[in-house]
Amino acid sequence: MSASLPARAKSLRDRLLALDHLAANVKETGLLADLRSDLAAPAAELSRALDQRGVLIQSGITSSAPATLDAARKRAATLLEKFAADRKAATLTKGVGWANLIRDITTASTDVSGAASKSWKAFRQDIFTGEAPAVVKGRIAFTPGNSAAFQRYDKLHQAFRAEFDRLPPDRATVDRIRALAAELTEAAADFDYDVSPDVKRFLEAVQSGGATLDLLTEAVTTWLKDNGALASYRIVPRGADARR
Repeated sequence: MSASLPARAKSLRDRLLALDHLAANVKETGLLADLRSDLAAPAAELSRALDQRGVLIQSGITSSAPATLDAARKRAATLLEKFAADRKAATLTKGVGWANLIRDITTASTDVSGAASKSWKAFRQDIFTGEAPAVVKGRIAFTPGNSAAFQRYDKLHQAFRAEFDRLPPDRATVDRIRALAAELTEAAADFDYDVSPDVKRFLEAVQSGGATLDLLTEAVTTWLKDNGALASYRIVPRGADARR
């Protein structure tokens, strides 16, 4: 009995050490789980923002990457490198690195979404520069032909405008909006403004993509002034990049 006592003592010690190691692992696992929980919501929001930006880029719409996105990526890479060398929660939480990572991700998410929204609004101006139905209504005579054209235009314009209340979820949505803009342009061409040829050419150009300066003749300027419409127009450089 006495001869086996050292062996029993060693076995008990080994078991106690194993339990202590297990308890330490459980505690470490809990700490890492807390950190994952802290990161989950900001990371998911950034992922959604990047997905939205990706849809725009895949659809041929430029959307710049803010500097804060690169800053967040660099900070994440730095922390990941440190964690790879010492896989403990304390490695991540040492100093202010972890708190700054959460902050940087949140800021980047906001900035990416903001840039995407700005690009989406600029895209709207790129694909259709026609007037709002309320403006058109005040400039046409409501003949039977104009009445039918206006009803179609008004319906299409409402659908077009509603598409820009939110960012597109996929490329199919962007393609559908491009088709809708083309329909609007066709509908706008059906209006008979009963005006001079110069004014008619100017208004048709505005409705179908934008009028060039050579169309802004004296007759057009006079007509705009007489109809209180001069302030409704503005000169912008040609091309999408100039508006971003």
